[in-house]
Amino acid sequence: MAEKNIRKSIKKLIFNDRYLIIVSLVLAVIVWIITSLNIGDVESKTIKIQAPIKLGDEMSEQLSMQYYSLQDSIDINVTFSGAKYVIGQVDENDFKVVFDTSAVNRTGEQSIPILVTNNSNLDFTVTGTYPSSIDAYFDVNMTKSFDVEVDFDENNVAEGYVFGLPVLSEDKVIVSGPKTYVDQIERAFLTVDFGENTALTEPYKAESNIEFEGIGVESNYLTVTSRTDTNNPITAVSYTIPVLKKVTLPVSVDLEDAPEGIDEGSITINYSKDSIEAGVLDSADISKAIIGTINFSKIGTGKNTFDFDVTNLKGITLLDENLSTITATVNVSSSYEYKSISIKRSDIVVEGLSEKESANVTNLSRYHITVVAPKDVQTSSLELELKVDVSERKDDNKYPITVSVLNNDNVWVFSTYTATIDIS
Repeated sequence: MAEKNIRKSIKKLIFNDRYLIIVSLVLAVIVWIITSLNIGDVESKTIKIQAPIKLGDEMSEQLSMQYYSLQDSIDINVTFSGAKYVIGQVDENDFKVVFDTSAVNRTGEQSIPILVTNNSNLDFTVTGTYPSSIDAYFDVNMTKSFDVEVDFDENNVAEGYVFGLPVLSEDKVIVSGPKTYVDQIERAFLTVDFGENTALTEPYKAESNIEFEGIGVESNYLTVTSRTDTNNPITAVSYTIPVLKKVTLPVSVDLEDAPEGIDEGSITINYSKDSIEAGVLDSADISKAIIGTINFSKIGTGKNTFDFDVTNLKGITLLDENLSTITATVNVSSSYEYKSISIKRSDIVVEGLSEKESANVTNLSRYHITVVAPKDVQTSSLELELKVDVSERKDDNKYPITVSVLNNDNVWVFSTYTATIDIS
C-alpha cells in the first residue's frame, strides 16, 4: 500500500513540472517578442525645434565686431536615431543648439554652421539637421543720422498752385548697422505715390517707407529709429505736403520803437526787390511779405542799409530759387542830425532789486547818448530817462540801458548802451 502511494506522488510531481515547463516556455517567447519589438530595432525620427539665434558675445569682444542676422530665431528639422522606446520619449528640450563662429575672422557675410547635439540622459544620436547653417553678416557697428528727404512729382497740383515744404513726423532718422553698409548710404528719402490724386488744391497726407540711396538689399541688416526714441525701430514716416496758391506779394519791413511824432515823409524805405513771387495757403491772411524788423536804434542820419535772408519767411514759400537776400535801404531826411547828450552814473535808475539788495553803478559803456533829432531842436532842451532792469542777473554785471526821450516824440536814440552794476 505504501509503495502504491509513493508511485502516485511521483507521477503528480512529474505532471506539475511539465506544466511549469510549458508555462515558462510560453512566457519566454512573449518576453522575447516584446524585447525584439521595442529594444532590438533602431529607429529614426525627425522633429522641428525653434532656436533663438545667438552667435556669441565672446566672439564680438575678441574681434571687436558684431553680427547681424535677418531673423531672431530659426526653425530646425532635426533627425535622430535610437531604440524605439527611447525615440518616443524625445522632445525639443532634449537638444542643444550651438552656432559655431570659431571660423569667423573677418568682416562680411559668412555661413555659420548649426551644431545640434543630445542634451539629455536619453540614449539617442543626432544624425542630421536642416538647415545646417545660417547666413550672418559680421562687421564693426556704426551709427549715423540722416535728414529725411521727400521725392515727389511737383506737377501734381492744379494750375495756379504749388507744393510747399513737406512736414514730416520724423525729419531725421538714426541708422545703425554694419559700417560697410552705413558708409554707403548717401541719403534717406521717401517716395510719394500720388496715385490718381492729380490737380491738387488741398494738402496731401500719406505715409511712405524709408528708403536709402547708395545701398540695396543690404539695408535689411540696418536698424532705423527716430532721433527721439532709439529703442523702437521704424520703417515708415508719415507726412503732409502743403498745397499753396501762387501770389505776388509786395515787400515790407517792420519798424520797431519808432518815435510817435515822426513825420512819415522824413523816413523813406527802398528795396532791392519790391515784390516776390510766392506760395501761400489759401486760408492764410497774407497780403505782403514782411522780410524782417528794423529797430530805430540802428537807424542813423542819411542812408542805412539792411540785408535780410528771405529763404525762410514765415508762412511764405519763395518761388524764385535764385533769390536769397533782399536789401532794405532806409533814408533819413537831411533835416535830421546827430546830437550828443552827456550822462553820468548817477543818472541810472536801477530796477529789479529785492528789498534787501542795493546797487552800485560802477561804469558806463559810454558817457554820452547819441540821438537823432531835427536840426532845429536844441540839445539842452532834451530830457532823457535812463533805466536798467537787473531782475535777470548777468554773470559779467553788464546790463543794457533803456534810454527814453521824455519831452520830444520826434527824436530817437541811436545805438545801444550798457551799465556795469555791482549788486550786494
